[in-house]
Amino acid sequence: MKTLIVYAHPRKESFCQGILEMAVSTLSTGGNEVIVRDLCAMNFDPVLKSEETIHIRDGKFTRDLDEPLADVKVEQELIIEADLLIYIFPIWWNAMPAIMKGYVDRVFSHGFFYNMDGSPDPRLSGKQAYMISTTGQPQESSDTNGLNDAIRRLSSEWMFTDNNGIKLLGHDIYGSVPYLEKDKLRAILKEIEDNLRGLINQTE
Repeated sequence: MKTLIVYAHPRKESFCQGILEMAVSTLSTGGNEVIVRDLCAMNFDPVLKSEETIHIRDGKFTRDLDEPLADVKVEQELIIEADLLIYIFPIWWNAMPAIMKGYVDRVFSHGFFYNMDGSPDPRLSGKQAYMISTTGQPQESSDTNGLNDAIRRLSSEWMFTDNNGIKLLGHDIYGSVPYLEKDKLRAILKEIEDNLRGLINQTE
């Protein structure tokens, strides 16, 4: 199994970094291959260029580029080669970080990740995706008031659909992270580790 992890957090001391390191260790067992794309470390350009956008010409969707820009093509090829797609990022202002959103804007492009006629790219069919997010907001209140559900709808559920044939396995959100004691943080890491081991068994 080949896993692609796309990661977005600028601080190496963050809890997200701990999740990333644990995920790599867990998923690299049994001959499984793991590739990490650390967007902040890569200084990935999140700005969608004019020539990358789709627009209407003669009643049809088109873009000025015949091929994706080189940096985008690399990311798309990694997605094509992977069996399992994992995205790790914090929730800031109830959304993913700007660099992750820019990755989505540029990499999950029309003609690759979706088509206006609803036909999926066969190269994406059968892949599975899983998202892990952290936030400073209290988990209990975010679940009760529906905030976490809204975040999932906007940052994951709308992204993986029949339109691209990728199955979303889940989007786990862990709240109050900056305020938790070390034993609680360790418990969260163990929970995520168990979930990832379950994904390995599920995708094999």
